[in-house]
Amino acid sequence: MNNIKIYKGDRPMHSTMKRRLFTWFLIVSVVPLLLIGGISYYFISSEISKQTEERITDINNGIKNMVDTQQKVLSLWLESAAVSFKFKLSTLGESRFDYNHMVDLAGHHMPTWYIGDQLMTNDYTLVDQLIGEENLDATIFMFHNKEFVRVSTSVRKDDGKRIMGTLINSGPVFNKIVNGQSYLGRANVEGIWHATIYEPILDKSGKLIGAFVLGRPEKGYEIINAIKKISIGDSGYVFITDSKGNAIIHPSMNGKSIIDYPWIQEIIKNKEGKVRYSFNGQNKIAYYTYYEPWDWYIITGGNETEIFSTRSKLYSIILVTLLIIVCIALFIAYALSRSFSKPLEELMGVMKETQDGNLSPKLKYVNNDEFGILNITFNNMLSNISILIGRILFNSSNLKEASKMLKVDIDQSKEALRGIEQGVEGLKAYGGSSLIYKPNYAINSYNEVILNQINQLRFELNEVIVTKDYDSLENIKLQLNGLEESILDLDDTESISKEENLLEQPISYENKIDNLNIEVQKLKLLLENISASGNTLDDVALALDNHVNIFKIGNEEE
Repeated sequence: MNNIKIYKGDRPMHSTMKRRLFTWFLIVSVVPLLLIGGISYYFISSEISKQTEERITDINNGIKNMVDTQQKVLSLWLESAAVSFKFKLSTLGESRFDYNHMVDLAGHHMPTWYIGDQLMTNDYTLVDQLIGEENLDATIFMFHNKEFVRVSTSVRKDDGKRIMGTLINSGPVFNKIVNGQSYLGRANVEGIWHATIYEPILDKSGKLIGAFVLGRPEKGYEIINAIKKISIGDSGYVFITDSKGNAIIHPSMNGKSIIDYPWIQEIIKNKEGKVRYSFNGQNKIAYYTYYEPWDWYIITGGNETEIFSTRSKLYSIILVTLLIIVCIALFIAYALSRSFSKPLEELMGVMKETQDGNLSPKLKYVNNDEFGILNITFNNMLSNISILIGRILFNSSNLKEASKMLKVDIDQSKEALRGIEQGVEGLKAYGGSSLIYKPNYAINSYNEVILNQINQLRFELNEVIVTKDYDSLENIKLQLNGLEESILDLDDTESISKEENLLEQPISYENKIDNLNIEVQKLKLLLENISASGNTLDDVALALDNHVNIFKIGNEEE
């Protein structure tokens, strides 16, 4: 009987099953989780990025609105202060020039200028009063030789000295005031940017004789301090530059030119948008907008990782959560695969022992589930197989004993046939003697008949031995009856006339006939035994067939 192999290659099948179950549990639990986590992170991070960009854009727009508001307030302030200062000048009296006292300023040799009794040239009374009253810087220009010469000012340099003797002879401011018009806007006063208002000064005839300017330096704006305090993340900030690339507000490059940076050039070119760039070895992102009245580029930015730190934190949280869930899923997958594979491993172990011929092991998994039902069924099957094998062994023993007896009976039957044959040969010898009353040819004729019957019996007995067709024994019995009749008939015809018996025979012919008849009776008895042994063998075979049919009942019912 061929052994059933339960191995595939060098790996146990249950190990492959456990691996497959574990893999499928992971696919069913972890892969959807990863997909959900990835999709969730994508949409959430996109929303966070969008909200972050909107927040920074709102900061820029807020600054822009504050600047615009301050511009409007400052413009009203400057216009109001200019009206007041112009009115004050008009109350001083008429303008006059003292050519007896000439002064030299900015290469100009010009007369001393008075308005009423108030000295204007190189006198700072009016401008200092204005800065005290309005908190505004003031400068007075005298128009001489088609140029405006600064003759009085409250504007000072960093060293505290007043800025005197400078000229205005070109530019948008000059073009306005030389034509008797006001100029309201941003102006650079010796490198210091101011919000200014320029007003022409006319004499009583309407002739242009000078101009005054009121202004406030941009670095004194309250909004600048507010802008400097705005932070984005840990190190992000807001900085301001103009269209020439001069840093108006910057943590480290305030007042310096940054026009050489490509990303600054991109900002100046586009005016609105966002830009990614590298600065001091750090990857940064900036959102910018342009405020035209002040020529300000409002730029808000910082390290990209800090600006999107919420997204990074979300990524870390989702990643850690996914790792924890994956670990839990791995544990659950292992536990589930183990719960499935353990009964299978136990089943495979029992089957292996069964394959090796040991039917005593039993499956111990008794839970009320499919595996429990399978184990109960398998245990019952092993019990039935054990019972069947016991019955087969018992019937096999009976079969061996019956076969042994049958062999003995057959051997004795052959001996009986040989005895009958020898008896017939003896009769032949007597048939040739003149002492026998019966004619020789009659005895010889009976002998031939008996020998033929014996040969026929021998042939059919061998057929029974070869084919094991024990039903043929009935035919052999009939032939033995015929042989018995032949011998009895021979006995009836063998009488010798006592009157004619001339000589007493050494061996009685009658005794030979009796012996031959005894051998026939013995052969009959042996054939009865052979028939009984054959029936026993049939019963054993039927019992074996019934035992085998135990496993066919289910299939036949189906």
